[in-house]
Amino acid sequence: MIGSVIFINWFCLSLLWSLSLKIKDASIIDIYWGFGFCVIAWSCLLFMYLDGSPISTNQWIMSVLISIWGLRLTFYLAQRNIGQGEDYRYVKMRNASKKDWRLVSYFRVFMFQGLLQVIISAPIFIIFSVGDQIQSNAMTITSIIVFSIGLFIESISDQQMKEFRSDPANANKIMNVGLWQFSRHPNYFGDFLQWLAVFILSLNTATFWGILAPLMMLFIFLKLTIRILENAQIKKRPEYSDYVNSTNMFFPSFRKNK
Repeated sequence: MIGSVIFINWFCLSLLWSLSLKIKDASIIDIYWGFGFCVIAWSCLLFMYLDGSPISTNQWIMSVLISIWGLRLTFYLAQRNIGQGEDYRYVKMRNASKKDWRLVSYFRVFMFQGLLQVIISAPIFIIFSVGDQIQSNAMTITSIIVFSIGLFIESISDQQMKEFRSDPANANKIMNVGLWQFSRHPNYFGDFLQWLAVFILSLNTATFWGILAPLMMLFIFLKLTIRILENAQIKKRPEYSDYVNSTNMFFPSFRKNK
């Protein structure tokens, strides 16, 4: 089943890559990022159904949690990015590429993100292939609670940033109010909590490989995404350094004393 699910996601990514070449916009991969996990979870459900295997409560809950996270992120990014042109990160990669961009974008952008999706999907694959080995309502309830907290934090922080950016008066200002006064990236922290919840739910299988999901998300945020975003912000707004010095990067906390 896992091999077939990976193939389906690869096929979707390849189609998306073909579209990106036509419209000359590799950043459409960002919109697919969350939806790709929905494809993986729904495909697991489909193969379970076609195989005639009973679908457990926790498998249904896993699918629901992944769908909520993935679809919310997909709609948010689609609304924000469509019509804005290719993201500067991909423009920079395209201009710096010394090889055929078609091949570079296929492997370095689309297939690389597909690989990350497979790794992060570890708890999804585990719960659909191993099934429930531990009947722990406490584990399931804890997972739902942690997921709900993470969803709330991510949704509110995204909405706060959206409202902040929609005001022309804030064009050259730094977002440091609301949840953004406690963390420079509260939306990413909320995202991390949701994947931590997915891992907790996968513990019903009595295996711990699902920890790959929150750990990989943590690595992506702390070592890749945030570094790129903040380097760009510091170059664009030197005063951003003051925000860096006074506010935690990821985990929420009260402002530091200078």
